[in-house]
Amino acid sequence: MEFSRHISKGLWAFADKALPAFYGIGYIFLVIRVLPQNEFGAFIIIQTIFVVVSTMSFSLALQPLIKYGAEPGSKSPYISISLMLSAIVYIFATLVVIFGKHFLSSLLDPHGQANLPMLLNYIPMLFLSALYRSFAVSLLQITYDIKKIFWIDAVYFLGTLFLILFLQMSDKFKTAEDLIILNIIGQSLSSLLALFLTFKMISIRFHIDHTSLWKMLNYGKYIFGGNSAYTVFTQADIFFISSFVGISGVAVYGAAKIFTRIFDVLGQVLQMFLIPYSSKTFFSGEMGSMRVTAEKTICFSTILFLPIFFVLLIFPEQILYILYSGKYTNAASLLMVFSFLALIAPWNGVSTSYLLGMGKAKEGFYLGLVFIALTSLLYVTLTPALGVLGTTLAFVISYLISTILYVKYLNRFIPLKIISVISRVKDVNEFLRKKLDIYFFHKQS
Repeated sequence: MEFSRHISKGLWAFADKALPAFYGIGYIFLVIRVLPQNEFGAFIIIQTIFVVVSTMSFSLALQPLIKYGAEPGSKSPYISISLMLSAIVYIFATLVVIFGKHFLSSLLDPHGQANLPMLLNYIPMLFLSALYRSFAVSLLQITYDIKKIFWIDAVYFLGTLFLILFLQMSDKFKTAEDLIILNIIGQSLSSLLALFLTFKMISIRFHIDHTSLWKMLNYGKYIFGGNSAYTVFTQADIFFISSFVGISGVAVYGAAKIFTRIFDVLGQVLQMFLIPYSSKTFFSGEMGSMRVTAEKTICFSTILFLPIFFVLLIFPEQILYILYSGKYTNAASLLMVFSFLALIAPWNGVSTSYLLGMGKAKEGFYLGLVFIALTSLLYVTLTPALGVLGTTLAFVISYLISTILYVKYLNRFIPLKIISVISRVKDVNEFLRKKLDIYFFHKQS
């Protein structure tokens, strides 16, 4: 994969994946500043449950669609099966949440700081409004139709922000329930646009091919296990804080963790390109090309994130004070710890994307089991001892160790060394020099 050939698509991808970050900025001013602390904490819990289930649906139904849909042959069987599996995951999760809402409420809100049983009733509508939107984005990812993905995501993220602003200007934005309803509306509008943009790509006749079904399940079950482990790491922190510290602690932690969305953006962009790319390239045996692409991607991404690392590490109190208008300044130490993700995220994004594309889902699952045990131990040990700061430390330490394990396993196939990645700085400089030369040439002309 020639790096420069994919820059234009990469820019669209970054624009698309920057939408959650832009939403996060608006979220700071329109939500975190406005909602009472307990209401904000309650919404984070509902959002976390939604993210956990969505990740499971993506792992079992959509990740296999991206892999096998990118390979030669008919995509129709995979499309039908993907929709079916997505629906099954959401229906099962809905039954668990609805019938177990009182147990979940006592576990996640032991002090009764929020009306969780009532808020949990909205979970089925969140699932339904997001189902087709998530499917369509994965389908378009196969053909690298990034522009359509951008507009689907834009309707949700920008549309939801507009709805929040409108309700706030009407002085009717007061509770977590208001925010949940607006998210349902935004996701529904996005799904409608997704249906319009992908209608010609889907098979009208719903057909289940058993060979394709077992093929997707055999691959998806390991992705499901591996991503479930990753979800334990990225989302279970909220549940531990809610249980041990309380919903107010969730709000403080959420105010700091929102800054890590920029690192999630990188991982999603890399997966968008590297999974289909590594699936094709590994199949053809072009290991040298894969190594070069990995080194350049890690190097470029790290250079991009270095300023973010230093700003979050050196000026956390100032950032929190300015953005939250004096609110949540006690999250400064958390932000300093989170800053180190900037140095780890490029390695994690490349290694996990490559392993998924290479079909090493089974191995990723076993690594994930180790990851679950480690993460759970750290959360259980550090959260009761250090409170929210302990959870933050556990999060970053787990992320670092898991990345080391993924890179170490990837080295069996593609050698990735720190010194080789650093040496790619000259390639980045050369690329930028050429782009600047072209720019000034056209400007002078």
